[in-house]
Amino acid sequence: MSMLKISKVTAGLVGIMTMVILVCCSSQVQAAQSGNYTYTIINGQAQITKYTGAGGAVTIPSKLGGGTAVTSIGDSAFRNCSNLTSISIPQGVTSIGNYAFFGTDLTSISIPQKVTSIGSCVFQNCTELISISLPQGVLSIGSWAFQNCTSLTSISLPQGVTSIGDGAFCACTKLTSIRLPQGVTSIGPYVFRNCTKLTGISIPPRVTSIGDGAFYACLGLTNISIPQGVISIGGGVFSECTKLASISFNSATTTFANSYFRLETIPVTTKIIGYARSTAKDYAAKYNLTFEVIK
Repeated sequence: MSMLKISKVTAGLVGIMTMVILVCCSSQVQAAQSGNYTYTIINGQAQITKYTGAGGAVTIPSKLGGGTAVTSIGDSAFRNCSNLTSISIPQGVTSIGNYAFFGTDLTSISIPQKVTSIGSCVFQNCTELISISLPQGVLSIGSWAFQNCTSLTSISLPQGVTSIGDGAFCACTKLTSIRLPQGVTSIGPYVFRNCTKLTGISIPPRVTSIGDGAFYACLGLTNISIPQGVISIGGGVFSECTKLASISFNSATTTFANSYFRLETIPVTTKIIGYARSTAKDYAAKYNLTFEVIK
């Protein structure tokens, strides 16, 4: 009998604990609807999870549901809203999720000052996006964030940015210039691949690595200088850069991805500039390219 009583008490306690957990969870995360917005309340703050309106010029309210502050835009919230042409984001927003504006017809957008990161694929396939203003607080640009933004002509990244994800500006075919912040330490794979109108770029001195295909098919690129701190360069970095006149290597020990860092794929007229004793000179000799010693 005593064992049965203990079992009943234990079962009762488990039931009570389960109810408490459910109540706590429900008070922390709640789904709701307000006008054109589906949103979730997380710890008393609203995250927009889906927009269902007609598009056009949209102003996101600073509060939803009678007073809950909007602080984030969730993953894919406005994804493929093809009629969305402009959007005003409230200053209280601190984060924007992955794919948030993927495939929209936005032509310009201003990001609130409190946002610190641009997620992966946020503006991917926004082919009408001409300009974007990033606040000083942004520290990182997610992978493929601006891929295929074929109307984007220029962008200035805030000085605080230290990380740029893979393919961030891939296939931005009208991008003619970009200023990389001094704090950037690496250029990931395919970041500027197929940026066919990019004519020049200054690589910050803190960069230590350049990933595979970073400048692949940058048809307008004529000259580039690799900083002294770069110790590794991936495969196919300058492949199909048909107008590349010179590459200056400012380190004697830069290593290349032998598997397919093929200097033979750049024009035979491209001049390699580097130290008299360097891996750059070795590669120039291997592919019969003109070599000029740094004086």
